[in-house]
Amino acid sequence: MSRFLLVLFVCLLLTPKVGAQKVDISLGAAPAGFTWQALPGSKAAMPLPEGWYYRAEGPKGAPTYYLTQEAIGESGEFQTGLSLQVVRKVAAKTKRRAPEYAEFLMLRTGFGPGQRQLEKAATVDGQLHKRMVRYRDAPPDAEPRIVYQLALANAKTDTLYLLTFESPEQEWAEAWKLCQVMVKELVLDSRQ
Repeated sequence: MSRFLLVLFVCLLLTPKVGAQKVDISLGAAPAGFTWQALPGSKAAMPLPEGWYYRAEGPKGAPTYYLTQEAIGESGEFQTGLSLQVVRKVAAKTKRRAPEYAEFLMLRTGFGPGQRQLEKAATVDGQLHKRMVRYRDAPPDAEPRIVYQLALANAKTDTLYLLTFESPEQEWAEAWKLCQVMVKELVLDSRQ
């Protein structure tokens, strides 16, 4: 086995999996070091690490929520953080139901110039179809970063939640600890 494959295999073994999201539950106390951030218009909530920033933008039927380590400036860029896009009535917008569209999106993720796919998984949990891809993005003009994308498609309501967490590669290990909590504790309303 080549050294690269051995290192990749060890990294994958050491990368803990993110558990299932929570559906239709009341919010209890936020995890230690976090506060609950309501995601208006989506009937969802996510733990926001203390000291992080929150921003929402976009149209009512397709809002995007940002939970970032640094304040987002005019350009909309950030180094470490999470974005969550919510798209309702996916079939009307894409001609594909949410689960099919999620699969289509994730088939193309992590294969661009300078990108290398590190991990991929797909599961179905009741009406939620989950597609996950984690990849390394190393553009020639920027520092390498690790990107984790999770597409959650609600088959019943035809709603797509596209979650993207990214961080510079050198900071990934620490950032990933926060991401795991944020993703695992994400609370969704199944009627949305």
